[in-house]
Amino acid sequence: MKEDLTYEYIIAGMGCAGLSLAMQLKESGVAFNRVLLLDKDLKNKNDRTWCFWTKKKTNWFDAIVFKKWRHFSFKSDGFEKRFDLEPYAYVMVRGLDFYEYCLTELKKDARFEFITDEILALKSESEWAVLNTSTQSYKAQYVFNSAFRKLSVKKNQVNYVQHFKGWLIESPEPVFDEACPVFMDFSPEQQNDCRFVYVIPFSKTIALVEYTGFSNRAISTTAYNEALDTYLTSNLKLASYKLLESEQGEIPMTEGDFTNPYGDRVINIGTAGGNSKPSTGYTFYFIQKHTEAIIQQLKNGSKQFKMPVREKRFLIYDKILLDVLNKKTVPAKKVFTALFQKNDLQHLLAFLNEESNIKQDLKIMRSVPIGAFAASAIRKLI
Repeated sequence: MKEDLTYEYIIAGMGCAGLSLAMQLKESGVAFNRVLLLDKDLKNKNDRTWCFWTKKKTNWFDAIVFKKWRHFSFKSDGFEKRFDLEPYAYVMVRGLDFYEYCLTELKKDARFEFITDEILALKSESEWAVLNTSTQSYKAQYVFNSAFRKLSVKKNQVNYVQHFKGWLIESPEPVFDEACPVFMDFSPEQQNDCRFVYVIPFSKTIALVEYTGFSNRAISTTAYNEALDTYLTSNLKLASYKLLESEQGEIPMTEGDFTNPYGDRVINIGTAGGNSKPSTGYTFYFIQKHTEAIIQQLKNGSKQFKMPVREKRFLIYDKILLDVLNKKTVPAKKVFTALFQKNDLQHLLAFLNEESNIKQDLKIMRSVPIGAFAASAIRKLI
């Protein structure tokens, strides 16, 4: 093995998880000389938008926060409310801004190297992790992997996706409340499923309108387009609009485990590392928490790397909610309406971020349809 193909760390995949890890590593004070980042894509497209809520006043990515709000609204049958989020902020980061910022900053640091190539295989040896591409082989103390996902789903486990298509549109008239995103609007036809719309305002005339579903598979492009057009023309009463950008994707919502068949020196991160919350699909905020835990281990000089793990009670909550959504004994929009109508919002946001206490959890559990959740809890716990 040539010396110049050996690194302290290799980051396989330059999406949210890989670049977040590289950026936090750069600022961490951890001593290292060479880190290699690989991806098959150039990361030069605005392929996604991340929205999340946080109480933290400063974050490493503050320079690329596109918008930040202190309010959002929830809409469903018979219930509509504008919420004050304090002490939380609802934050939006655009994918292309994120990629460009991270790559620009990392390329200023000579310790980071970049290769665009297809990753074919990962494995662990006694003292090295090995990554093979279509053209070369590389070694490192550890490989942090978000490029490959190995999902193991057992019989009777729910394996859903959060699927979505978003249109960035411009209206000829000022129709959007730029101070208040619509977090969930359950007015679209549910199709015996869970369907809702986000409206993320950039200005009074420009907004990202995203049609989202929680189900076992995505829908057709035609169905997304029809649903979005119906929402814009019927719900928002737009006689015309201009389509500026489009994004579409799927995020795992699964009881299954993302396993690691690559050995102890390959560390899964991002969705591969279980950072997509099973009951909601939210990922960005959990990636940042997971990355902070990884950096802390590197700071501590741990000889044996251990994966950060989620608290078991939140894993159980996710399994129960997924089972309720899958059994369809109670409409999904009734569940989410109860959560937002009957709970203190700050407690609910802490719960969804897995930062709540047991007392808050119990109150939230009492707010949802008890029969459906009790039946699912029995199935999942017994």
